[in-house]
Amino acid sequence: MFHALGYSQTDFDAARPGRLCRGRERWIEPYDLDEDAPMQRLVITGSQFTDDSARDALRGLPYSSVPIAALIAALFPRKPMLAFMEDGHPADIPDEADGVEVYLGHRAGGLVEEPMVRWHKVVSGVRDLRALLGEDAEGDPVRGFAVLNDAADVDEDLIQRLFLFVGMSTLDSPPARYQPSALPEVLERVKAVIVIHRDKHGPALGVYSLEPIKTEGRLEPLCEKHDSLLVRFAIPPMLARWDRALAELREEWMATREDEFPVPPAPEPSTWEPRRRRKKRRKNVDDEE
Repeated sequence: MFHALGYSQTDFDAARPGRLCRGRERWIEPYDLDEDAPMQRLVITGSQFTDDSARDALRGLPYSSVPIAALIAALFPRKPMLAFMEDGHPADIPDEADGVEVYLGHRAGGLVEEPMVRWHKVVSGVRDLRALLGEDAEGDPVRGFAVLNDAADVDEDLIQRLFLFVGMSTLDSPPARYQPSALPEVLERVKAVIVIHRDKHGPALGVYSLEPIKTEGRLEPLCEKHDSLLVRFAIPPMLARWDRALAELREEWMATREDEFPVPPAPEPSTWEPRRRRKKRRKNVDDEE
């Protein structure tokens, strides 16, 4: 069994955020922005598979073998962060949380109102992150993190901007958890916003920022330490196919390295082929008919 960490950093348009997580999650309907607000999105997820067809792949950060707390700490070393939660369970409020508010709401389209809670807490370092996220961040332990320049940056204005980002979420299926149009105002105050999206079998990270996030020299040693293959994707990996990304990585590996590609080929060739080739094949069939 092989473990891999997949990542992609691309432009992101809050007014046209696009699809999210293959039907596992959607955006809250964006509201109109007064002006363009270009930003960057770094998406990181994981997978576990037996060969390069990835037919048996399990998708989500827990399957990368890289702890989520260690990943976030590696991306933003020594940076304080404001953890924030919405629609949380009252039994899961962390120690020393601030801004705790309990209210009634519906979970997953249920008919009965239940107690819910919002809170925020300043954290710093892998130990604090691990205490909040656990080993795999399953069960929505926190909605996200605002990466601060200084812990003193937390004030009522920032809390209100984060509320606009998550406070109007719906827990229908698929759930809508984040308002993309609120991101530009949040990023006026913080270095980046980290959220927990939903890949097929587990959580993925979405990191939103005005400037590209440094990954070189940070992801590689982390993957080496945890025996995980680092795979670059052209589009966010929670939307893309792992067999395609592995095929492209194998081609690059064989052209630039002498050691053998670590993932064995599938017993049967992958059925993936470029979209343009599929279109051409269908056109040829139609012409023959």
